[in-house]
Amino acid sequence: MVEIKTQLQLCLERFRQGKLSEQDLQTAVDLVNRPKKQSILYIQAPTTMPHDIAIGMSIFEEGKDPEGTDENGEFLYPSLKAALDDGWRIIKFPGMASGMDDQNSYGLGFEFVLERWR
Repeated sequence: MVEIKTQLQLCLERFRQGKLSEQDLQTAVDLVNRPKKQSILYIQAPTTMPHDIAIGMSIFEEGKDPEGTDENGEFLYPSLKAALDDGWRIIKFPGMASGMDDQNSYGLGFEFVLERWR
């Protein structure tokens, strides 16, 4: 979506300058017509609070490390909020039942499933 907006802003700027070309418009049309790809992101957090730190992550997006880390080994998103700010949408909230039992802990906290389309 960002690429389309960027191309349309470029077209508008070139139109105002009297330099808009057929190729500029064709590039915008091609961006709109390209097939979209779904990306999936799993984030585990110790609570259900969006600002809490991520304690686990997996990402399924072209060009990304499946472990969800950058070149320094840090999570791509330090929190659920950071992922939401980058355009991810929550498609599954974690089950709350596991958080009701303080004596027994299972898994990696609360897992959120997010998606975005590119």
